[in-house]
Parts: sequence; structure tokens; C-alpha cells
Amino acid sequence: MYEELAQATAVGDVKKVTVLVDGALESGKEPTEIVEKGLAAGMEIIGEKYDKGEAYLVDVIVAANAFKIAMNLIRPHFKATDKKIGTAVMGTVEGDIHDLGKNLVCVALEVSGFNVIDLGNDVTPESFSSTIKSADADVLGMSTLITTTMVNMKNTVDLLNEDGVRENVKVIGGGAPIDAAYMKEIGGDLYAPNAFEAVTVIKKAMGA
Repeated sequence: MYEELAQATAVGDVKKVTVLVDGALESGKEPTEIVEKGLAAGMEIIGEKYDKGEAYLVDVIVAANAFKIAMNLIRPHFKATDKKIGTAVMGTVEGDIHDLGKNLVCVALEVSGFNVIDLGNDVTPESFSSTIKSADADVLGMSTLITTTMVNMKNTVDLLNEDGVRENVKVIGGGAPIDAAYMKEIGGDLYAPNAFEAVTVIKKAMGA
């Protein structure tokens, strides 16, 4: 069922996605499992095709619309919790407007019990830093798909140090040109290759 849902999400088949999600919920499937194994997997499929030049931007937009509609169906079924694990500030770094992967991480964190502040894309170091301070955030997540904007991850970490807020947050990075070695090099803490692994490493780092 999850493979079918992933494929339907990847091609943006809203009707089929809706039917499959409703069926999964009615059969008692866990909402987080539906998102991870079905919807997020589908977005990863179309994302990989786009990166390889096998799909157009419009295909990604259509798939994202199906994903969004499905999330609206699933969100009321998440188990409510009064106590959040923590607050995560998320964004794609300055100069980069790609946000598919970042959006998936935001959803994964939200369904896992985090309060998520999504700053969107093309986010300046100053915006990251000021938001961390005002929100008293526990996590900063940055992404980029462009090698020329990788430096803005470093610029952000440097500014956090200058502003005196670096030690208060766990900094995680992701995106095609990023790896664990680069995050360590720029003074970050964590790296994850996909959305749900990001949740795992963040929770582990926070002792949650």
C-alpha cells in the first residue's frame, strides 16, 4: 500500500492519494508511518527525478500539491501532545530557493512533536540568528542544493557565534552538496541525508 501511495504522490494523483490515505487511516495505520513510508517517499521519488533532469519543476509542484492535501487529511490524526520536544528553526540558506527537502524535514519534525518555525528559502544569516534568539530555539536546520551557497551555512554559524547564541542550539545541515564532514568543518553539529533520519539524529542529540 505504501509503495502505491508513494507512486501516486510522486505523480500528483490527488484522487488516488486521498483514497489511499483515507483507507490507511481507517485501517488504523499510524499517521507518522503513512507520512514517512508513503507521502515523503513519494516526494523523494519526484525530487530525485527532478535532480536528474527526468522531471520538470511543474511535476514537483503537482506532487507537492498532492502531498499538501494529504497532510491536511492526516494532521488531525496526529497524537496531540501538550509538551513539545523543542523548537526548531528551519530554512534554506541565502541565495537558494530550493525547499522540497527542507519542507519534508519540517513535516517530519512537526509530526514528531517539535514546534517548527519555517523561515522558507533564501534566508539570511541575520534572519536565522534573530529568530533563534526571539524563539529561544533548540535546533537550527539549514539546507542547500547549490554548491555556491554552501558558504552561507558557514556564515550563519559564524554569526550565531558572534551573537552569542551558537551554544544554545544544535545546528543540522542537509542537501545534495552537504555531508557530515562539511558540517563539522563549519562548526555545525549534525547532518542527515533525509527527513526522517534528521528527526532521529536531532532527537538523539537532544536526549529526547
